[in-house]
Amino acid sequence: MTVDVRLDGQVAIVTGAAQGIGRGIALVLAEAGASVVIGDIQEADSTAEEIRQGGGQVTTMIMDTSSPQQADSLIDLALEEYGRLDILVNNAGIDDPDGYAWDLPDHEWQRVIDVNLSGVFYCSKAALRPMLEAGSGCIVNISSQSARVARRDGSPAYNASKAGLIGLTAGFSAQVADRGVRVNAIMPGLVMSRDFGWSPEHTAARQSQYPLGAGQPRDIGHAVLYLASPLASWVSGTALHATGGYQQSALWL
Repeated sequence: MTVDVRLDGQVAIVTGAAQGIGRGIALVLAEAGASVVIGDIQEADSTAEEIRQGGGQVTTMIMDTSSPQQADSLIDLALEEYGRLDILVNNAGIDDPDGYAWDLPDHEWQRVIDVNLSGVFYCSKAALRPMLEAGSGCIVNISSQSARVARRDGSPAYNASKAGLIGLTAGFSAQVADRGVRVNAIMPGLVMSRDFGWSPEHTAARQSQYPLGAGQPRDIGHAVLYLASPLASWVSGTALHATGGYQQSALWL
């Protein structure tokens, strides 16, 4: 039996899709036939152009997910352009500088929480209005292995925000599953989405902790495609590990 996962006729919003993991997600969903709306604090022209060159439909908006008003405007844009909303992928996020908690300025803590956690709440809250009215929809929150595993010199604000996403996913799912809307999370491991500024030795050491190797942005896109598709019609409230086997291997350096 051949399974062809398609999203033809559906509309997907992807936040933070100007680059990195979000870009990979947007490209995969567009290739599967979805019309894509990108919300990002940066211009997403490069991602949009690649989607259009592949024959896909895309609309972009420069916005900040930590603003409830701008989150509302993003959902309104999707409805105005395409008349519906089927999928919301909450990918936008930031990382504060690594370091010890006692050195973290209060405003940096708050900014990470505002974007990584509150922003997801605002976008999801706005998206649920048309989804609940339609009696169908799918929300996918991009969390992180940092929700469960912390580095000694890592980012406590990032850890907290990504752990909060797991709870938020469960809470939303419990309230909307019986109304036709599914809410899930993905916990990516190391994804080579940008230049991390590591030495070759450190890069090799980090990648060696992943039995299947480090991931690429499209790997997370494929995980999102599964959760957004009918193949996952009985899946809600879960956090999917997309880690190349990392969660069964050694701790991060």
